[in-house]
This record gives sequence, C-alpha cells and structure tokens, in this order.
Amino acid sequence: MGWGPWAVSIALLAAALGAYGLVLNRSSYLRLHFGQWFATLAAGAVMRAPASLVARLLERWAGIDPVAGTGGQITLLLYEFLVAAPLGQGLVAATVAIFWRIKRMRMRAGLGRDLETLEATTFAVSAALGFIVVRNVEFLIAHGTGWLAAVRAGLSLVSFVLLASVWGFELGRHAHRGMSSRQFSVAWLIAAMFTAVSDRMIFRGGLGTILAVLPLVLSLVLVAWIGWRDTHPEERRSGSSRPSLLTAAPAPSIGAIREAFRRHDQPITLRWIAFGALVTTGMITAGVVVAVLAGHKLGLDFSAVDRADSGADAMGPVALLGLGALAAFPGSGYLLARASGARSVLEPALGGALAMVLVLVFTGVLAPASIVFLIAFAPVAFALSCAGAWLGLSG
Repeated sequence: MGWGPWAVSIALLAAALGAYGLVLNRSSYLRLHFGQWFATLAAGAVMRAPASLVARLLERWAGIDPVAGTGGQITLLLYEFLVAAPLGQGLVAATVAIFWRIKRMRMRAGLGRDLETLEATTFAVSAALGFIVVRNVEFLIAHGTGWLAAVRAGLSLVSFVLLASVWGFELGRHAHRGMSSRQFSVAWLIAAMFTAVSDRMIFRGGLGTILAVLPLVLSLVLVAWIGWRDTHPEERRSGSSRPSLLTAAPAPSIGAIREAFRRHDQPITLRWIAFGALVTTGMITAGVVVAVLAGHKLGLDFSAVDRADSGADAMGPVALLGLGALAAFPGSGYLLARASGARSVLEPALGGALAMVLVLVFTGVLAPASIVFLIAFAPVAFALSCAGAWLGLSG
C-alpha cells in the first residue's frame, strides 16, 4: 500500500478535528470543558472496533459485501437499515450514555435547559466524530485515494455527525428523563434511518447518487445551525436583531418554527390534508414528466444516475429530476394554504407529508432501491412544502 491512503486519511482527520475545535472555541462554556469532549471523541473512536468486528462477522455469515454491492439489493437494504446504521448510532449513543451519566451524577442540580441541551449535543457530536473518523480511515485505506473516495468520506462524516446531533439535542431538551424519553427514541430512530439512507447513496452508487444526497446534507447543516442558535445563549442574544443572509427578517429559531405549526384552537381539517396530498402527488408526477421530456430533448442519459462509473454524465439527469419533483412541494403548499384559509402551516405540511408517503409506497413496490432516494429527498420536500404554505399564509 502506498502513501496515498495515509495522506488522505491524515488530511481528513486534520480537517475534521480543526472544524471541531473551531466550533468548540466559539462557545465560552464549551471551551472550559475541552478535556471531556475529547475524551468522548476518543471513546467514540474506540467503539468503532466492536462495530467493525460485528459487521464483518455478519457480512461473512450472510455472504454480502455492502461496498461491492454483492448479496442482493433487498438483502443489502435490510442489512443497512436494520443492522449497519443502528449499530453505528447505537454504539455512539452508548458512548454518550456513559459520559452523560457521569456528568449528571456530578451536577445533580442541573445547568439550565440551554446549557444541558448544548452539553448533550456536544457529547453526541464528539462521540460520533470519533466513530466516523475511524470508519472513514478504514474506508480510505481499503478503497483508494481518488477524489471521489475523499468526497464520499467527507460527506459521510458530515451527515453522520449531524444526524447524531439530532438525538443529542433531544437528550438535552429532556435531560430529566434522559434516553428513556419518547422524544429521544424518535430522534434516534430518525438518525439511524437517515444514516442508512446517506451511507447507501454515498458509498453504493456513482456520482449521480452522491449529488442526490447533497440536499439532505445541506438540510442537516441548516437544522444544526438553527439548533446551535437556539441552544447557545450568546449566539441567540448577539443574533436576535441581526437579519439572516437570505431575508430581511430575523434568523429563524425553533420557537418560531413551532409557532408556525400551532393549530390556533382550530381543528385539523382532514379533507384539506387529503386534497393537498392529491394535489402534491399530481404536481410531482407532472414535474417528473416535464423533467424527463426536457432531458430527452437535451439528450441526457437518465440511466447514468445509478452507474458507478457515470461521472459527470449523471449531474444533469439528477439535477433535472430533483428540480422537477421538488418544485411540486412549495407550489402545492402555497395553493393549499390559500384555498383552505389555514392559519398555520400544519395542514399543508401534513398534506405534503401524506403525498410523500403515497409516492414512497407506490415507487417502493415498483423499484425497492428507489426508496433510498425518496427518503433522502423527504426532509427537503417537507421544508419546501412548509415554506410554500407560509408564503400562502402571508399572502
């Protein structure tokens, strides 16, 4: 083995630790406890050893190779969703549970909700970072040092860490119940599911699938930024009067998002939810048809999306199909909000969510492998549906 894999691995490690240190340094409170964060990071790295051993034993027993894609599509999907992703997020959560328990025993009085949430999220990020860095070093050493391998490693690191921060956030928000709370359990299941989705799209396909996972990663970055502002008192105070980059309105907070989903003492109207689902489904179908027709006119090869050697040929089809499908959600959300006279985004959002479920079931029956793509686009689609509904309410 040449020096290339080691050089890329060292560069990835340096970049990850550098970004991690910069984030910790932004908080005066987190700077005081660098030792415990790095101890958690080291423990997470150690946890990669049993995860790797268990994964290899199971893969050998089942006769599958997730990286090479051998063993059958359905078997690989089940393995990734039911074994690999839950195992990784589960060991990271077990690491956090140890340090979280020690911290709670030392500080029984509590720190206040903001600092407890900040601490729990940092514990989760630290353990996840240690775990995923070791996993990616293993991947780079085993599968080369091309630029595509480096991109895969970087995207998987960002997605895994940010997904762990989701359940870390809920752990801190419900610190009195810890990991026994329903909110933590739901957040952990969501993180495990999207870990399986992102890993499959990043490692099991070509450039087209990697491009398709970018909206999910960007959504996670946005959620992490909002969560950081909401849990960090210094950031929230300094940014309370500062406009966001995209609008002249104040930057969003979790409280503002929750307020947008309030029912305002009005019952949920099921007929508008069903109508919204039908409208959204129809607009998705129309958007995809228009995208395919436009792609054929432009001479695009849509079969390049799922080929491992597709390269730049997959960029156009992926972008066109994604835009065609996603354009349906803000439009349907806006129309439903205007037609129903709703006072919150709840009904349009539920209509969009129901449409996503219908499309997921229908497409999954015809092509099970496409479920991964649909799940990856679901958070972006839901956010666009809410944005369209909010514009409809404002209008």
